[in-house]
Amino acid sequence: YRNPEQWQVLEREVIPYLLDRFGKDLKIWSAACSTGDEPYSLVMLLSRFLPLNRIKVIATDIDKNVLQKAALGIYNVKSLKDLPQEFVDKYFTKINDKTYQINSAVKECVSFKQHDLLKDPYPDFCDFIVCRNVLIYFTDEAKNKVYAKFSNALKKDGLLFVGSTEQIMQASQMRFTGFKPFFYKKM
Repeated sequence: YRNPEQWQVLEREVIPYLLDRFGKDLKIWSAACSTGDEPYSLVMLLSRFLPLNRIKVIATDIDKNVLQKAALGIYNVKSLKDLPQEFVDKYFTKINDKTYQINSAVKECVSFKQHDLLKDPYPDFCDFIVCRNVLIYFTDEAKNKVYAKFSNALKKDGLLFVGSTEQIMQASQMRFTGFKPFFYKKM
């Protein structure tokens, strides 16, 4: 739940838009998901709109070790500081004073896979892609390549959610237009 104000926009405006535009069986991809914080947060937020058995998130990262950690779903208390308390109470089990584990119902909504953003094929016909705070480490050429691939991976009117330090400089060339701050819509 890094940048909670962006998650509020996601809840109030983006998810209702996605559900209205694409229905209840959304294809969601969390790219460069690291230790799973984001895909699990997406599932919990979506649970305010849909039953868990209707929520599926593809979560990918290049690093096998972080994917193994993500699949375990064990987090320290600091990782949960911005998460709504409702989600902590409902979806986590306290292991000890410093550690929590996400419950299996949320874990079952996420499929973790290894994926290289620069080399591997992308999922197609996505309604929503989240890729935050990783492309800042890429060259401009690599960023443009990835944004173009994200555009190709999205359905028309699908959305891309980027980090607060990222923006698509030539958005229209990638067939994107601004939707909300940090959210881009495929034209």
